[in-house]
Amino acid sequence: MTVTVFTHTSCSSSRKTLDWLREQNIPFIEKKLTDQGMSFTEFKEMLRLTENGTTDLLSVQKSVYKQAADQLDEMSLRELYSFVATHPQILKSPIVVDDNRIQIGFSEKEIRTFIPRHNRIADLKRLNDY
Repeated sequence: MTVTVFTHTSCSSSRKTLDWLREQNIPFIEKKLTDQGMSFTEFKEMLRLTENGTTDLLSVQKSVYKQAADQLDEMSLRELYSFVATHPQILKSPIVVDDNRIQIGFSEKEIRTFIPRHNRIADLKRLNDY
């Protein structure tokens, strides 16, 4: 299973995530949000995987969010996608997704869920054998 990582170019958490995935030999596709963006299908899939919807994905600290905050709640899904596509800086990064999981930001503990299950079991067994 390939992991997709949505990044911002100047984001240190994005760099940490990509480095970690390389170290673990986990295949991934990087999509730079400001260059490549994301498709409507990818956006819907991200929302499906979040616990709190747009609250998890959007950075409330960004000025573009503060300027549009009142309108965001009233937007249809397609309108919200268009807004995000036009203002990709509003998204937190990195956003790491596969078919079943999403992680927003970098957490060395949480990103381990992207290690294939059989590798995690083997690692746990090795630790228990010591």
